[in-house]
Amino acid sequence: MRFLVVFLCGLCAAAAIGKLVPHVQWMSHHFGVSLGASGFAVSAVMLPGVLLGPFLGLAADRAGAKRVALAGLALLACASLGFTLAGSFALLVALRFAEGVGYSLSIVALTVLVVEGATARRQALALAVWSAFAPLGFALGQWGGAAAPALNPLPAVGLGHALALFLLTLCLAFMVPSNPRIAPSAAPGVFLAVVRHPPAMRTALAFGCATAVLLGAVALAPLVLAPRAGLSVSATAQLTALAALPGLLGRFASGWLLGSTTRPFIVFVSSGLVGCAFLVAALGLPLPLAAALGCFAAFQIAVGAMPGVMSAMLPWVAPGAGQLGTVSGLANQMITAGNLVAPPLVLAVYSLWGTGSAIALLLAVIAASVLLVAGVGAYRKPLAAGRGPG
Repeated sequence: MRFLVVFLCGLCAAAAIGKLVPHVQWMSHHFGVSLGASGFAVSAVMLPGVLLGPFLGLAADRAGAKRVALAGLALLACASLGFTLAGSFALLVALRFAEGVGYSLSIVALTVLVVEGATARRQALALAVWSAFAPLGFALGQWGGAAAPALNPLPAVGLGHALALFLLTLCLAFMVPSNPRIAPSAAPGVFLAVVRHPPAMRTALAFGCATAVLLGAVALAPLVLAPRAGLSVSATAQLTALAALPGLLGRFASGWLLGSTTRPFIVFVSSGLVGCAFLVAALGLPLPLAAALGCFAAFQIAVGAMPGVMSAMLPWVAPGAGQLGTVSGLANQMITAGNLVAPPLVLAVYSLWGTGSAIALLLAVIAASVLLVAGVGAYRKPLAAGRGPG
């Protein structure tokens, strides 16, 4: 029950990222801004994670994970409730930034709560499954946002999300005990210790690369497949979005494999190699649309296992047990940075040099992720129950 409550909190927090996506055009018309500015309002929720990720994670290490998770969820709920009063575009962007602070605070702290509540034998599985909260929450937020009234969606989107967050905050407060196995750290220099720790930094960078590939491929696929299928880019985007959903299975599969003491590095490299093959097949070969979508789904499953592995390894690459929040914040910083950079970069390469160059870029980022992880000695050790990376 503890894990379910924590997972639902992460799911509801991640819904903040996608809930305004269906209303980009409405915001542009309503506030009299460009589509680019309207898109910035959508992505502004990720800026605090990019700018402040490790420092927000440090708060969880210093003040305690549950306390910080509750504060983050409460801030996210209050900012969402403010949508009902958002009469200007500037206020909306400010509320989105506040949501981003609450989101990043809650996510890094909830990650620590997952570790605190899992037994040594179940820790890898719990963290790998936990990593599925982000893509699933984004999709749920997008679907929920689409259900809001078209004439003025902000009050419904804000109020509905705020109520769900307040309810889950109460569940977290009363149903998840404050009995941490990881004591809060009060030692100075925690942030520098994490940044200077090569396994933590390499893992965070690899995490950002892997998630960037997944999102970059989703942005690229409709443009590549639409001409072959004779469909509009919009219609093809809906099909590729559905084909990307099975990627969640990769997170669960990685947790099962790690739970069976399979070497993490083997799982990681195998996932990368298989993912590369299916990516080339899906976007680089002249396959029928159904076959291309099937290969794209297989690519999402294979590469989707890579974040699952890295999420499970976060406790192993932290310099100390009391620094997991800072490591989680560093990983969140790289993930959000990758998500912000990947779509425009991949699409720019596609527009300048074509499909082959865009695919090559994605393959190069997968290779970079694998090479980064190859330098982390902890990944070469089996995840045996109760043992550290030594």
